[in-house]
Amino acid sequence: MAGKKLNDMKIRDARWWFLGLFLFLFLTGWAQKKMFDEIKNSGAYIWGFGQSEDYDKANKLALDDLIGKISVHVESRFKNSVEATSTNLKEYTESVIKTYSSVSLTNTRQLVYEKRKVFYVLRYIKAEELEQIFSRREQKIRDYLLMGTKAQREYRLGDALRYYYWSYALWLSHPYRDKIEVDSDGKKVLAGILLSDRINALLNGIRFQVSDKLRNPEDDNTRVILKCTYQGHKTANLDYTYFTGQGNSVPQEVTHGETEIYLFGAEQQDMEKVVLRIEYKYLRKSYQDRSLSAVLQTVQVPFFKKSVKTVYLSGEKSREARAKKLIQPHFQAVNTLQQKKSFFRKTVKDLLVAISNEDYARAYKFFTPEGKEMFRKLLEYGRASVLPLHDTLKVIRLNDETMVRSVPMSFYFPGSHRYFMENVVFTFNKERKIEAVSLAVSNRTIRDILQHSSHFGSLADKYTLIRFMEYYKTAYSLKRLSYIASIFSENALIIVGTVFKPAKSIDNMYGSIGEKAVRYQKYTKKEYIMRLANVFKSNQYINIDFENATVKKVNGKDKIYGIQIAQHYYSSDYDDFGYLFLMIDLNDSLKPTIYVRTWQPKKNPDGSIYGLNDFKIN
Repeated sequence: MAGKKLNDMKIRDARWWFLGLFLFLFLTGWAQKKMFDEIKNSGAYIWGFGQSEDYDKANKLALDDLIGKISVHVESRFKNSVEATSTNLKEYTESVIKTYSSVSLTNTRQLVYEKRKVFYVLRYIKAEELEQIFSRREQKIRDYLLMGTKAQREYRLGDALRYYYWSYALWLSHPYRDKIEVDSDGKKVLAGILLSDRINALLNGIRFQVSDKLRNPEDDNTRVILKCTYQGHKTANLDYTYFTGQGNSVPQEVTHGETEIYLFGAEQQDMEKVVLRIEYKYLRKSYQDRSLSAVLQTVQVPFFKKSVKTVYLSGEKSREARAKKLIQPHFQAVNTLQQKKSFFRKTVKDLLVAISNEDYARAYKFFTPEGKEMFRKLLEYGRASVLPLHDTLKVIRLNDETMVRSVPMSFYFPGSHRYFMENVVFTFNKERKIEAVSLAVSNRTIRDILQHSSHFGSLADKYTLIRFMEYYKTAYSLKRLSYIASIFSENALIIVGTVFKPAKSIDNMYGSIGEKAVRYQKYTKKEYIMRLANVFKSNQYINIDFENATVKKVNGKDKIYGIQIAQHYYSSDYDDFGYLFLMIDLNDSLKPTIYVRTWQPKKNPDGSIYGLNDFKIN
């Protein structure tokens, strides 16, 4: 009897529980629907609605509806842009508004309720919050303008063009661009007019001039060395492409006011001119900023005709590439070395002569056995040529070593018609033999390190850090696997980020703006070195370039540093861009140790990259 009463009580409790759950769900759905109606009818919100048995689809429909209504809200402001290109106004406006959605609109508020297995989704935003989104884009326009101005003052023309163009494209994507004014010589002008004028003025002021022309019968190509100036100043970090006689080249770079191009095929003999196209969009570098990348792929930006340069070749006579004349009177660096009776400068002068004459047996006498092996690998890295540049050589003493820096050379890879220009560093030991050869980091990276105060370290400490970064860069280019293995701690933490596209995006709207996700993989030292060995085997060449270095030192007397640096990676398989972090122990300058290495293809959502603060240091 007692058991029967107990079962009856359990049944009654279960009924009350299910009734309570039903009332809760009913009231919750009713409350959500009531909020739906209030938001729709209040007039204070812009909203989008979607419904489907699949939640993801309902959410996408709501976002699409929201974007459509925002587009209607600002459509008239893009009318002039569309009339110039005969594009559908509604479609163009919606595509521009979606560039905001990559970061901002997907974070709009949401209401959801389910009824009879159908999801009802409302995505909404306050009208004043929409204005804040537009204000953030305006600030980005101003930020890139300032960055471009700074780069132009420093004659970093590639950076200046890139920042001005990005700012201009963002300006064109802003619905209230006709109200964005900036200062110019004490006057207020529209940001877009100023940006367009600066881009055109920069491009108009760039001059290319033939410095030398060398015919190479063995490879059936002609090497043309060009000088590049802007308002009489030697340009730096300017990128361009050109027609080789058989097709368009891969991107090339101007460094220290000099560059070189290669012409191929039967056409090279009769080519009277070569057409160069200066890069100013830098689409690949924009991927670090998701909304910017979306804008550059969407907004219709006028073509800048002054980016096309014609260099006439008909008045220049070709000569044999192997002629000793390559480093004679016009090669100022060697002439200066002859005038200054420095042992190290004279040795480098003799070495350059030997390289130019391909007299490698004579060149090898300047090296230690290890230095000779590095030099041999450098020559095998690509077909090496000494560039006739200005005297950039610097002699720096570091403990018992002497570095002769900035010997300009180029390395050509026939298989891919690609070449890299590098400043080479020769390091002499106390016996005055070259014990190491390395590829220099950029002057900007050097400045970023040297600008630190004495609390950061002595001048010798700073150059030790610079030398390490150059050895690190060179080791990857020359595929020195044993050296790379030697500088990683046995317990090193190695994290590599890999970009991948999900099989099915949660929000399909991202598909139209190239959304990418990142998967991070942790490796042991052994796993990483094995992985690197496979990369080295499968690539004809690897080249690494660094920029924007941020260096911090761990508190205390230990010489442990954290380096955050943007890295451009080029190889015969693929190119990429990302952010490298290294935690390095330089207490023993001759035996540096890497404790942590991370690489990520883009910054974290808050704009940061991995650094010292992310790791515990005992």
